[in-house]
Amino acid sequence: MKKLFFFLAIVLTHLKIYAQRTEETINDNWSFSISDEQSYSSKDFDDQKWALVNLPHTWNTDAYSKKDYFRGNCWYRKRLMIPERLKTKEIFIRFEAVNSQAELFINGKRKTIHSGGYNAFTIDITNDVDFGKYNTIAVKVNNENKNIPPLSGDFTIFGGIYRDVWLISTEKQHFNLSDYGSDGIYVSTPLVSNELAQLNLKGSVINRDKAAKNETKLLIKIFNPGKKLVYQQEEKLKTPFNTPYQFSKAISITKPELWSPDRPSLYTAEITLTESRTNKVVDQLSIPIGLRWFSVDTKNGFMLNGKSLKLIGVCRHQDQAPLSIALTDEMHRRDIQLIKEMGANFIRISHYPQDKALLEACDRLGLLAWEEIPIVDLISKAPEFEENCKTALIEMIRQHYNHPSVVMWGYMNEALIQLPYRYKKEELPVYYDKTVELAQKLEKLLKQEDPGRLSVMAFHGSQVYNETGLSSIADIAGWNLYQGWYESDITGFERFVDKEHEKYPNRPLFISEFGAGSDRRLQTLSPEVFDFSMQWQQNYLEHYLPEIQKRNFIVGATEWNFIDFNVATRQESMPRVNNKGLAYNNRSLKDVYYYFKAFLRKDEPVLHIAVNDWPVRTVVSDSSTTVHPVKVYSNCASISLTVNDQLIETKEPANYNAIWNVPLKEGRNSIKATSVWNNQTVATESVIVLKVVPGEITEQNSNGLELAINAGSNCYFIDELSNLCWQPDRPYQQGGWGYIGGTVFRKSPGRIGTTAEVTGTHNTPLFQTKRENPDAYRFDLPNGQYEVELSFADLYGNTSKSAYDLAKTQNESAFQGNVFNVLINNELVLEKFNPATDAGNNFALKKKYIIKVTNGALTVNFKSITGNSFINALKIRKI
Repeated sequence: MKKLFFFLAIVLTHLKIYAQRTEETINDNWSFSISDEQSYSSKDFDDQKWALVNLPHTWNTDAYSKKDYFRGNCWYRKRLMIPERLKTKEIFIRFEAVNSQAELFINGKRKTIHSGGYNAFTIDITNDVDFGKYNTIAVKVNNENKNIPPLSGDFTIFGGIYRDVWLISTEKQHFNLSDYGSDGIYVSTPLVSNELAQLNLKGSVINRDKAAKNETKLLIKIFNPGKKLVYQQEEKLKTPFNTPYQFSKAISITKPELWSPDRPSLYTAEITLTESRTNKVVDQLSIPIGLRWFSVDTKNGFMLNGKSLKLIGVCRHQDQAPLSIALTDEMHRRDIQLIKEMGANFIRISHYPQDKALLEACDRLGLLAWEEIPIVDLISKAPEFEENCKTALIEMIRQHYNHPSVVMWGYMNEALIQLPYRYKKEELPVYYDKTVELAQKLEKLLKQEDPGRLSVMAFHGSQVYNETGLSSIADIAGWNLYQGWYESDITGFERFVDKEHEKYPNRPLFISEFGAGSDRRLQTLSPEVFDFSMQWQQNYLEHYLPEIQKRNFIVGATEWNFIDFNVATRQESMPRVNNKGLAYNNRSLKDVYYYFKAFLRKDEPVLHIAVNDWPVRTVVSDSSTTVHPVKVYSNCASISLTVNDQLIETKEPANYNAIWNVPLKEGRNSIKATSVWNNQTVATESVIVLKVVPGEITEQNSNGLELAINAGSNCYFIDELSNLCWQPDRPYQQGGWGYIGGTVFRKSPGRIGTTAEVTGTHNTPLFQTKRENPDAYRFDLPNGQYEVELSFADLYGNTSKSAYDLAKTQNESAFQGNVFNVLINNELVLEKFNPATDAGNNFALKKKYIIKVTNGALTVNFKSITGNSFINALKIRKI
C-alpha cells in the first residue's frame, strides 16, 4: 500500500508540473569560443572542438592578472532536446544576465539583441524549436559596451553568460512572460498602517489557445507570515486570443504584520490561473509581500513604519576570485547573511542590478536596499544610449518590483566625474546639459513605473552637481565622500555635509560611499592618510560612523565596499584590486568589520580582539618582552584583557573600542578578553606570535640575522610569499641602525609614496615608498660577511591622474634625470646609476652585494649627481 501511494505521489507531482509551468536551468555543457565569426550562429556549425563550459561563466578571469583584459566578442552554443510532450506548450528561454550585449539565435534564426549586462530577458521561442529533436542555441556576447551603460567605471566589465539560463514551458494561457523580463505580476502597497494595509495586485494574462473561448478564472490567495489564509477572491476573466489582458485588484488586510529589518515578516500572494471549461490549473505564481510604509525628510531622516531609522550598511559588488561575477546563488545569500550579521539594515546594490537570489535574501533577512542601473562616470549623446538607459531602468524596476526590501531606485553614479578627462573645457557645458536632461527623463520614467519608491543618485564630492542642477532632481542626493583618504583632512567630511545641509536644508542627504583602502601586508603603529595600512582604515571608519550617526539630516550611509573587489585598471598597493572592503575578496573578515558590528548591534554582545589582520608580528627589540598595542572592538560596558594569563587592565570602550599596550614575549602570546552582557560572562581568545629582530646587533644575536627595511615608509611590510617582514624606516642611533638624513618621498601633497603600479615585483608596496636624498644608512654590527640587497624604483614617471582619485592636486614631476652613486663602506658599487634609464620608471630593481665588514659598521652612502638619490628598500643578511 505504501509503495502504491508513493507511485501515485510521483505521478501526481509529474502531472502537476506539466499541467502548469515548468522551469529548469540549462546551464550545463555549453560550447565556448572567443571569436567574431558570424557563421557560428548556424544551426549546423560543428563546435566539437570548442571548449566545454558550464554556466554561470565569464571569459575574463584575465582581469585578475592584467590591466588590458579582453573585451570583444565571444560565442556560446548549446544543443538542447525539447521533448515531444511539450509540443502543446509555450516555450520560453530566460537569461538572468549576459554581460553586456547578447545576440540570441535559435536554430540559426536571430531572435533578439539584448543590450545591457545586468538585467534578465525572456524570449518566446515556441515557433522556433523542433519538438522531439535537438535544437541549437547560439549566443554572441560582447562586453565592449558601445552605447550601453556603463560606458566607464571603476570596476571590471566581465563578459559572459554569468547568471542562470532557464527553459520555461507554460500552457497556452499564462501570465505574461514578455514584460521586460518580469513575471508579469506586480504587487504595490499604496497605503499601509498599523491598522490596515491596502494592496494593489495587477498583471496581465496571455491567451494563445483559440479553443479557450476567452474564458479563464483568476484566483488570488494571500497567506500571512504564519501561512494562514487571510484573503481569497476568484473572478472570471475575458482573455482575448493573442492579446495581453490587463487585470488589477484592490486588496485590504486588517491588522497587518509589518515588514522591517528587525522583523522581516513576509506575506505570500498565490495567484492561480485556471481554465474555466475544465478547472485545470494552467499557471500559478507565488509572490512575496512585505507590508511597510516609509518616507524621508531632513528632520526625521528615513522613516519606516512611522519610526525614524538611520540607514547604515555597505555597498556591494558581485565579485569573488577566481569566479569573478559568475557567482552561485549560495554566494549571494552568504554575502547578505554576513552583512546582516554585522548589524547593517541597508545595502546599496552597486552599481547595477544584481542576482535575484541576493534580493530574495534581503527580503527574508530584513535588509533595506537601494538598487541602481549603471550609468557611471559619463554619458553618451547618442540616442541609442538614452534608449538603453531607459530600457535598463524599466527592466530593473519591473523585474524587482515585488521585493519589499527595495526602497530606493537609483540611475546615476558620479555621472560627471570623467567628463573633464575626456572632453575639452569648452565642450563640457553641452555634456552637463545633456546629463541633466537624461536624468530628468529617467526621473519621470522612474516615477511612472513606481511612484511608491524613492529616487536617488550618487555624486562625487564636487560642487558641479549643484551648479548644474543635477543634485536637485532625485528625491535623495547621495554623496561619495573620501575626506581623509583621497583628501588629507579627515575633518573635511563634517564640513562638507554641514555646508550642504546649510545650503539645501530640505534636501535629504545620503552618504552613498565612504571608505579607505587597506592591505594586510601593511601594518603600522603610526598610521597616516593613504598609507594603505590596516590601521588607517580603522581610524578612518572610526571617525566617520559617529559623525554620520549624530546628524539627523543624513538619511543613511553605505561604506565602500563590503569586499575587496577586482578592478583591472586599478594600481595602488594591490594592482587589480580596490581594497576598501570590510572583508577580503575570499570573504574572510577584516578586523574593522567588527567595529561596524559593535557599533550597530544592540541585541547581542560583540567582543572581538582585533589581531586577525596582524597575527604574526616581527618587531625590533632587545629585551625579553616588547610592548605592543592590542585593540578590542566591543559594545560591552567594560572589558578585561588578559595576556599570557596575566590581567593587564579593565577598560571602558570609547567609540566601541579600547586599546591596551601590552607586554608580548617572543613566540606565542595568548590574548583573552572578558566582559559581561545581561549578567552573563562573555569571553573571546586570540593569539599573537611575536618575532624579534635586534635593535643593537651583537655577536650573540647576529647569527642568522636578516634585517629588512621598508625605506621611506611608516609601515611594516610583510611579504606573504616568504613571510619576511620589512621594518618601518627609522633614524640611526649609535650602536643601532637606520637612515642618516633624507626625506620621505611624497608624490602628492599629504600622501606618502605613490599609487602608481610598480612592475617587476610581487611586493608592489615595498617599491611605492622611498627615502630621497639620504646621506647614508648605517648599521653598527659585528665584523664578518654580509649580503646586502638594495632595491630601487624610480617613481617620477608621468603617470596620469585617475578620475577616481578625488584628491584636488597631485605633485607630478616630469623630471627623470635621477642619477647618483652608491657606495658601501666607501667602495663604489653603483656608478652614475639611473634606474629610469636602466629599466624605465616604476620598475623594480634589486642589487645584491657580498660585503666583508672589518671595522664594526656597514654604511651605504648615496651621492646625487643630478636630480635625487633614493632607496626604496634595503636588507642585510649575515652569511
